[in-house]
Amino acid sequence: MDYIVDHKEYVIGHSKKGEAVNNFQVHEIIAKIIFEIDRVCRKNDIPYALAFGSALGLYNYGGFIPWDDDADIVINYFDYERFVEALKKDLGNEFYFDCEATNKRYNPLIPFMKIRYRNSYLKEKNRFTLPDRQKECRGLFVDVCFLMGVPPKKKDHLKLIRKSKLLMPLYVVLDGFLHLNPRMIRKSLKKHERKVAEAYKDSEYISQSVIIPFQQYPKKFRENIAFPRDVIYPFKEYDFLGQKVYSFNDIKEFSRLFYGEKALKVYDEKSKEFIEPLPHKYQASKHFSLVEIYK
Repeated sequence: MDYIVDHKEYVIGHSKKGEAVNNFQVHEIIAKIIFEIDRVCRKNDIPYALAFGSALGLYNYGGFIPWDDDADIVINYFDYERFVEALKKDLGNEFYFDCEATNKRYNPLIPFMKIRYRNSYLKEKNRFTLPDRQKECRGLFVDVCFLMGVPPKKKDHLKLIRKSKLLMPLYVVLDGFLHLNPRMIRKSLKKHERKVAEAYKDSEYISQSVIIPFQQYPKKFRENIAFPRDVIYPFKEYDFLGQKVYSFNDIKEFSRLFYGEKALKVYDEKSKEFIEPLPHKYQASKHFSLVEIYK
């Protein structure tokens, strides 16, 4: 927290009036969502973990990456139905969740659920090409993704992702531009997802759902897309902004494998402080074009 407080403010987006909305304002809301997810999961005995950039932020800063504009949570694929029922029963009134179980137009090519803060509003930059068709609440959110077993060989894993990559352009045209419901594509993708999850449920390698098509980014950002099971499980408690939350068993090794050695914080013996590893040109938010937080 000392690192985050001492470093500069980052603009996450702008309000309808053109006023800058900064990282401190957005992180306060996203932290509320994370702590609410933690409460619901503990009450219902559902394992969850802060993941991806949120795991890196947990390791490097004990909280958020200072310029980040969202957070990621993962649960096991086979806990999905229990998680939905827990949210229906126990999620606080300040929050709202959106997924295929509640919204038949929900896009399967984005994370399988968004848990939102009602007293806010945003527009995402990719809302035209990958709309989630949500009308009731468009507030700040935490993404929730599936974890599942995958083949140990990368080439076999990539073959399983290829189906969603091939279908994505057609899905975008039908849903994003023609405003048609691609229900047959969605059904096919979900059937493929379940088949893979069941086939590899005991695999030694773990990854996010194979129907998320954008898993391979340029190597300077991501090194691997699957991880040894003992890096991921069992989930462990960590300190996050003064509270306990769960993340992967080994967040340092996960971050090293996913983002590369250069993404990890570096302690400088000469200055006696941590040095920011990421070049300044990459220290920018990327998702939102408009953000409103209501008091």
